[in-house]
Amino acid sequence: MNLFFFPFLLMSLMFQRMSNFMSCKLRTFLGEPMGEKCVAFVDGVGRDLARSLITCGYDKAYVLLGQFLLMHKKEEEFQMWLRMSFGATRQEAHMIANCLREWCNSFI
Repeated sequence: MNLFFFPFLLMSLMFQRMSNFMSCKLRTFLGEPMGEKCVAFVDGVGRDLARSLITCGYDKAYVLLGQFLLMHKKEEEFQMWLRMSFGATRQEAHMIANCLREWCNSFI
């Protein structure tokens, strides 16, 4: 085996393994640039939480990402903000922070 291709093969295998642990919603969100996606497309955002976020002006995924970046990608602080400001559950807040972190890792 050519050693030049080994890193690419290793990365491909790692991505396959990681994608086995990703929800369909997360895989879809990470599969393309954010664009004008509604906040409801962010993994972890359910119908009720989306309604609360939209009511407060967080209607687009990029607006929520902006808040995440303003908090310097500090996931625990961001999760607490979601829980205190919008009534997100611990699980929802964790999933949202994870989704935005993974998106940043892929696109920024």
